[in-house]
Amino acid sequence: MRKRFNPGPALFIAAALAILYIPIAVMVIFSFNRQEAGVSWTGFTLKWYLELLAHPDAVRAFTNSMVVSGVTTGVSILMGAFAAIGFHRYDFKGKALLDSFLYVPTIVPAMLLGVSLFSFYDICKIPLSKGTIIIAHITFCVPITFNTILSSLSGFDASIEEAARDLGCSELGTIWRVVLPNIVPAMVSSGLLAFTFSFEDVMTSFFVAGPGDQTLSMYIFGQIKTGVKPTLNALSTLVILSMVTLGIVTQALQKREKK
Repeated sequence: MRKRFNPGPALFIAAALAILYIPIAVMVIFSFNRQEAGVSWTGFTLKWYLELLAHPDAVRAFTNSMVVSGVTTGVSILMGAFAAIGFHRYDFKGKALLDSFLYVPTIVPAMLLGVSLFSFYDICKIPLSKGTIIIAHITFCVPITFNTILSSLSGFDASIEEAARDLGCSELGTIWRVVLPNIVPAMVSSGLLAFTFSFEDVMTSFFVAGPGDQTLSMYIFGQIKTGVKPTLNALSTLVILSMVTLGIVTQALQKREKK
C-alpha cells in the first residue's frame, strides 16, 4: 500500500531553510544595488566592491586576518597532529583526564576565554599584538585539529606500522613515512576548519588585539554599529563566499577520507 504524501516535513524544512538563507541572500543581492540606502532595488553595480578595495582600513583588517588565521592554522595542524598521534599510539597515566581538558577551550564562551587571556597577558606584562591574537586562537583551534585527526587515526590499520618496523624503519621514521601520509586528508580538513573558526572569531580577538591589529571580523562588527552600508554588504558577501568555498573543500576532503 502506497503511503500518502505528507507535506508537513517538507514545509518545515523549507521554512527552516528560508529563515537561515533568505537574510543572507538579501544581503548578497543588495551588495550589488546602486542605491546607497539599500531600501529598494535601483540597478546593478560593482561600485561598492571597488570602493571596498580602496578602503585602507578594510584592506588592513583583511591582511591581519589572513596572517593571524594562516599562522594559527599551521601551528594548530602540527600540534593537533602530533598530539593525536601520541594519544593514539601510547597509553599513559592521566590520559583520559588530559583528553577531557583538551575539550575545555571549545566549550568555554569566547568572551570568558578572551577575558582570561587578557588577564594572563596583563599579569605577565605581555603587550597586545598579532602574536597575542594568534596564541588566543591556537587555544581553541588545536582541540579542533586534534579531535579531527584522532578520529581519523581510530580507523588506522596498526599492522602497517608493524610491517614498517619489521622492515627496519625506526619509530620516528614510521610516523614520518607511514602515519603522517595516511592522515594528510584529516590534517587538511581540520586545518580548513581551524582557519574558518579563527577567521570569524570576534569576541576573543576583541580582548587580546593590540592597536592597529584589528581583524576583519572585528572591523565588520565595528562598522555594523553605525548602520548597514553597501560596502559592508559587499565585504560580508566576500567573506561568506570564502567560507562557503572552504566548507565545500572540507566536505570533499572528508568524503575522500571516508572512501
